[in-house]
Amino acid sequence: MPAAYAQSATATSASATLHLEGLMANPRTLTAADIAALPHHEQTTTDKEGKKHVYRGVALRDVLHLAGAPEGKGIHGAVLAEALLASAADGYQVVYALPEIDADFSPQTILLADHRDGQLLPAHDGPYQLIVPLEKKPTRWMHQVTGLKVVKVQ
Repeated sequence: MPAAYAQSATATSASATLHLEGLMANPRTLTAADIAALPHHEQTTTDKEGKKHVYRGVALRDVLHLAGAPEGKGIHGAVLAEALLASAADGYQVVYALPEIDADFSPQTILLADHRDGQLLPAHDGPYQLIVPLEKKPTRWMHQVTGLKVVKVQ
């Protein structure tokens, strides 16, 4: 990890936790340090105003792997009726199908970003934001992500 990112990762607030729960083998709460320890990726995307930004963060699939969420060959049969429910600080919620998160199924990497253009996300977006690069409209680019829960659809 470049020194500039390592320094800014340690500057993230202690309240930058992410709750992983639901149908996972190891539900847990991740700290900013837990997330900083994961491999980081950069994605250049265009926001809803048409401005290009470079987002930096971790693959959502890597975060879910830490909690033992279904992945790879484990996504079959009844698990296909499960989904990821992401929650934000303001109560906003978004659903993602498990296959669209998994590298065995989807060509995109959904990013749990903590940086934009080399800086920590601003408070109104962070500490974490989900970036879904292949979507034409960024309506599921959730700001202020606080929780991820694997749920049975019915």
